[in-house]
Amino acid sequence: MISFIMMSYNVEDFIEDAIVKLQKEKKINWELIIVDDFSTDNTFKVAKGFADNDERIRLVRNLIKGKVTGTNYGYSLTTGDIIKCIDSDDVLLQDFFKYYDEMKNYDAHCHSAFITDNKLNVQAVYNANPLLISKDYNFVLSNLLSFPKWSWSFKREVAQKIFPLPEILPFEDVWIALLVKKYSKNIYDINKPMYLYRQHDNQTFGGIINYAPEKVIFRSKRLLNLINVLESEKRIMEGFEKNVFDSVKTYNLLMAEENVSIFRILLSPIKLIAKAKILLIKKTPKLAGFMTILKWKFDAINKN
Repeated sequence: MISFIMMSYNVEDFIEDAIVKLQKEKKINWELIIVDDFSTDNTFKVAKGFADNDERIRLVRNLIKGKVTGTNYGYSLTTGDIIKCIDSDDVLLQDFFKYYDEMKNYDAHCHSAFITDNKLNVQAVYNANPLLISKDYNFVLSNLLSFPKWSWSFKREVAQKIFPLPEILPFEDVWIALLVKKYSKNIYDINKPMYLYRQHDNQTFGGIINYAPEKVIFRSKRLLNLINVLESEKRIMEGFEKNVFDSVKTYNLLMAEENVSIFRILLSPIKLIAKAKILLIKKTPKLAGFMTILKWKFDAINKN
């Protein structure tokens, strides 16, 4: 059975799409654990309407407000042999279940996603970074490579290494990606979009194509905070020194600086390609967004 963990908070306009699509799967056994993070709108009421009429869906309120706390709580309630986190404002496509038999032969599995607008109209394809699969843990750790948590599913044996998430973790994606990589003997890359990744104004990170200066600074500061947490975690750092993060720290310190000069960027000890990326995002954010969308649209064409 597949256990889905879904955090919800003020998504009354979106959560129905996520649940209804799951309910269409009748062949593969699954359960959905919805942990509501004290929504102030009608999210809990909408979700309860589904939970009351479908025994596969369990709805609970978070123990203490916080996404990490809720994800840990949701995991503690799962009973399946495969675990997957999904977001309440997105949609998992039914094609995902076609790979269930193949998944059982691997420790972990990942897939890409369609990027959509607020109404779930497909705009582009968001591909998993192939280096996450092909490179070793040392490379993945030093570059903090990750992919959103919804791209992964993993066996319970791997989940036991991932959970519980540290309560002070600022967000979950990197933690999950790192430990999936570290503790999976093999990873099955489905290499197809299995998910509708909705972009809208209420997202914590402002959407993945939002390069507004305040959003870039916010994301970089959160990553620096994340690194501080990772450095103290044995599950992540065993066998490594803190200097493994030197390059990625420098990169995010520059990104988090409000008025960083071109001179400081060029003199930094990071790789040339990283300098070019900082210059593009910090000095020409609209162009950075346009180029990102262009790449994803090109990837979408190649997928068809």
